[in-house]
Amino acid sequence: MTSLGLLALMCSAAAIALRRPRFHAAALGFAAGVPASAGFTVGAVSVPLFTTVALVTTASFAISRGAALPPLRDVGCSLLVAFVCWSLVLTVVGPWAFSGLPVLEPRKGVDEQVHAPSALHFTVSHAAQAVYLVSAVLAGRFLWRSGTASLALSTAAWTGTVLSAARGVLRSRGLDRTAPIFDTLAVDYSSDRDTRLRGVFAEPSELATFSLAVLTFAAVSTLQAPTRRKRVSSAVLALLAMVNLLASGSGTAVAGGVVVTVGMSALIARRFVASHGRHTPAVVLMVLAISFVTVWFGPDLVEPVGRLVTDKLGSQSFNARSAADGIGLDVVARTRGLGAGLGSNRSSSFLVTLSSTTGVLGLALFAASIVAVVRAASVRRAAVPAAAGVLGMLVAKAVATPDLSTPLLWILIATCFDLAGRRVEDEDTSGSRHLVHGRHRGSTIGDRRALARLGGGQAL
Repeated sequence: MTSLGLLALMCSAAAIALRRPRFHAAALGFAAGVPASAGFTVGAVSVPLFTTVALVTTASFAISRGAALPPLRDVGCSLLVAFVCWSLVLTVVGPWAFSGLPVLEPRKGVDEQVHAPSALHFTVSHAAQAVYLVSAVLAGRFLWRSGTASLALSTAAWTGTVLSAARGVLRSRGLDRTAPIFDTLAVDYSSDRDTRLRGVFAEPSELATFSLAVLTFAAVSTLQAPTRRKRVSSAVLALLAMVNLLASGSGTAVAGGVVVTVGMSALIARRFVASHGRHTPAVVLMVLAISFVTVWFGPDLVEPVGRLVTDKLGSQSFNARSAADGIGLDVVARTRGLGAGLGSNRSSSFLVTLSSTTGVLGLALFAASIVAVVRAASVRRAAVPAAAGVLGMLVAKAVATPDLSTPLLWILIATCFDLAGRRVEDEDTSGSRHLVHGRHRGSTIGDRRALARLGGGQAL
């Protein structure tokens, strides 16, 4: 048992003893913020901290509430369950049906395998990836059912962002001695000569993916925060995430940052037009500030980005990642679009890896579930930042970080489910605010009754 694993399990034990699901959520959020840390190690096998806490949380929740699953009335939830079931079936059948197929094993390096791919066969990676996916989905279900997803998301965002920034400061001064605490999963993909910031993550590109998702989430939260305190805290989180994103020096930061910046600009413009020019002075000041920074610091900002793009395009890493994606597409073709199963192949891009492991059907189910989740969340003002975070993370993962079991991704999805399920929010005659939880979008009868009660009993 690692030190972080013991700390997280103590928090989970307190949640079980005191019957406080928020302690479980805090432990899950903390574990999601340090995804390169192990919960416990048995021999050469290390179990991620997030998976450890998720399994403990799921077990305690099932014992206290019963193991029966809720009715699947939400389209996004149904599609997600179908995706998980299809992935698990394919993980059992795929390595046997396509044995000997040239693949990139997740436990081996990409640079070594692009010239000599491994032959597909059953490995511990197949079982591990299946456990990672199931535990992440079950943890998300707990956060959704208990209404604590927002706490887990904020805990994860602040934990990963602050610890990465602090570790960067320690490393710049030669005082970083935190490897025995945060690098216990033994998945450090970066070399010792790499001066880029990776924080508490396995490599700079993973930090960039995490930071881009947090930056998107925090930026949207800042735009629509109801109080000054929340606006300030969200702005601070966005600033720290931006610093980590730039310090990672990753191509993921450049490619994903451009797409997210364009999307955020379009969102701000749309909201400004829809509100008929509301907050015009603030928008004008923001445009003037951006224009000033662009004119004054433009060359200093463009030159490093241009150098990064140039170096990346001609680097060995870029060639290896391109070759890895090519092998992944070859796996899709050779399996006739069925996929080889979770843990069979690990390319560079998330889309290519998902296609090569779960097939075209798996990719379609996952994409459809994300569309349904984001669409449901977009109609709820409180859920919009989480939906933006999901899109920001998927944009970054399309470039790099191909892992399906990224903890923050599933916490973001759970937050969208949680907040989108809160269908009624209104004020009664006394001025106190009420929130009625309709966990499934199909619960229209309950929603109408709640609205009738809030409206003084008048039928709708």
